[in-house]
Amino acid sequence: MKKILSFFGLLLVGAFFGYAMAKLFLGDASDLFPKQFGLFFILLLPLSFLFVVGVHELGHVLFGRWQNFEFFGLTVGPFSWRPDENGNVRFAWNTSLNLAGGVAVMLPNGGEQLSQRFTWFAAGGPLSSLLLALLLYVLSSLLPAGSFLAFMAGGLSLLSAVIFLATILPFRAGGFASDGMRILTFWRGGKVARADIAGLQTIAHIRTGKPYRELPLEDMVAVAEDPDIPEQQRVTMDYYRYLVALSENDVDRAGELLDSVMDRLDAYPPGVQGTFYAELALFKARYRRDLKAAESAWEKFTPIPLTEAASIHLTKAAIADLREDYTALSAELPGLKKGLPKMLDQSRRPIIEYWVREWEEKVASQVG
Repeated sequence: MKKILSFFGLLLVGAFFGYAMAKLFLGDASDLFPKQFGLFFILLLPLSFLFVVGVHELGHVLFGRWQNFEFFGLTVGPFSWRPDENGNVRFAWNTSLNLAGGVAVMLPNGGEQLSQRFTWFAAGGPLSSLLLALLLYVLSSLLPAGSFLAFMAGGLSLLSAVIFLATILPFRAGGFASDGMRILTFWRGGKVARADIAGLQTIAHIRTGKPYRELPLEDMVAVAEDPDIPEQQRVTMDYYRYLVALSENDVDRAGELLDSVMDRLDAYPPGVQGTFYAELALFKARYRRDLKAAESAWEKFTPIPLTEAASIHLTKAAIADLREDYTALSAELPGLKKGLPKMLDQSRRPIIEYWVREWEEKVASQVG
């Protein structure tokens, strides 16, 4: 039933936009835009789209800050911003088409009232789009009729209204859940909401650096093995179980769980699937000591603007160590050490710091 409702919801958005375009180019457009500006609408559509999507994503960021979420990245079209190792927000080009539609990455500080806080975070985008649409509509009605400025205000109002409708409708597609789906999920409660909360609680846990062994493993297993929960949440929980197994030195069990995650990467959006290969390469290099497998996995790794620099340095360092290439290993250590305090997963930091000390000793004995 959800798929049917989502399908008709998308049809509704398409029909709304198609109606506006038909009125503009085929019918009497005087009540929408002056016909002479039709070409301008087409030429300015990409920039207009970036503007309204940017406002939408900034809405998520502002509401996230209000709810004590930490900013980890913002992508709009080809543009991306994320904090560097020093906490300064830096610009980078986005080359992932799957993220070009806009994404704001923010994670909660603390684990209190996560359902309520994440609901507001999810609502920030659609509410901002709706507010922008209303403000621009009022502005277009106040500007001289038939003027270019009135046309631009009206056109942007229409686009922002479309973005509002497209994101407030509850549906899942390509590994993404719409804002409306997230809001509805938390509002209704149930298994899926509890799975999302479990994931958010796990993120909050590892961000504070608490030991993996304190995670509620039984709850994680229940989520991972429940067929009524969407595949993405189940795979994510298996990834966290993999980290728990590593912390317990159960390498074989960790390998089984990571293999299960890699076999089900289709649960994630294509644009982020490649990032899991960095973890696979690290596991093969550090825990299996299998250089060929590590290099094979690393070749499949595709970074995105939101990829942590420290994770790249970490995997490259582990592979360099396995190759006994101490010059390359030495080159990765400064960036790794600098990025450690800002890594999302602070629970992993103690073992990485142990590796760094071990690698520094090797470098000192071989290169010095």
